Amino acid sequence: MYVFQSREFLGVWLNTIGKAARIEPCLIVVSMPDGRPVLYLPLAIETKFNVRLLRFMDCGVADYNAPIVAADRTLSRQEFTALWSKILSLLPAFDVIDLKKIAGDVAGAINPLGYLPCAPFAESGHLMSLAPLRADADNRRPVARWRRKLAHYAERLSEDGEPHFVVNPTGAELAAVTERLFALKRQRYLSTAASDFLAEPGVGLFYREMMRPERLGAISHLSALTVDGAVASAHLGFLASDRFYYILPAYDDAFRRHRVGHLLLQHLIDQSAARGFDTFDLGVGDNRYKNTWATHRLTLGSHERAITAAGHLYLQMRRVRRFVGASGVRTWFRAAS
Repeated sequence: MYVFQSREFLGVWLNTIGKAARIEPCLIVVSMPDGRPVLYLPLAIETKFNVRLLRFMDCGVADYNAPIVAADRTLSRQEFTALWSKILSLLPAFDVIDLKKIAGDVAGAINPLGYLPCAPFAESGHLMSLAPLRADADNRRPVARWRRKLAHYAERLSEDGEPHFVVNPTGAELAAVTERLFALKRQRYLSTAASDFLAEPGVGLFYREMMRPERLGAISHLSALTVDGAVASAHLGFLASDRFYYILPAYDDAFRRHRVGHLLLQHLIDQSAARGFDTFDLGVGDNRYKNTWATHRLTLGSHERAITAAGHLYLQMRRVRRFVGASGVRTWFRAAS
């Protein structure tokens, strides 16, 4: 499974985002006749514009959506098709199936949701295998060049003050790093997007709960690069079995020229390899730096289907919004008006 479908993750999600957005959880368990589970599927029903949408427990905080699957039992397409029809019949009434970021596989195992008719999601996931790094055998030229550049940035940063990496702080330092991460991330959202993602129902509280002391080092990981005590960059990530998840990074523009966000990322990659993690998961998003570090790409898909007349209208209106939102169409409307 991925961390986003773990009991710990979903417990926080339900008590924060789920409650704040009044989302109806639908936790599905499929078992063999002898009781052995085949898959766990965390779904939810959200209401938008009086339309009920069957979705994953996500709302933007999960990078990959998939069921938890049994390692020793792979469902065939025919088996899953029959199961999916049964699952849908057992759920409360809804208007639209709206499943996004369906992972192409579940940590190497077949994701049966991939049998559904899926359109490619706009972005991919990016993974870095840490075994070559641990064996001192990661000889990729782009990575070597980038490490040399980062070494230069680190030297220049040292001229401005004393750099220090902070990991899972406690007490007053935890509060300070938490608030600084939120402030830097909110500043970035407002400068690059139309809204503050942290202000969405329950989202800010979700991340704050993940930064509680009892969760740090268990499911979450909070780190920062400070310069003379000031937070230059910070990051909140997740941990699960053999994988480190790179999730919520932010940096101070005052230190931008020193690439402090990239210096912290490199530190997290090296520390993850040293701690014995097999994979550093760079998450969803086709950023250039992810392409540099990644050794594997995870394809993602979307499946949407209207169930009722209201659902058909909702999907039609969404397609119109996407069409109108295209830059060429916006230009055409401006010229015509």
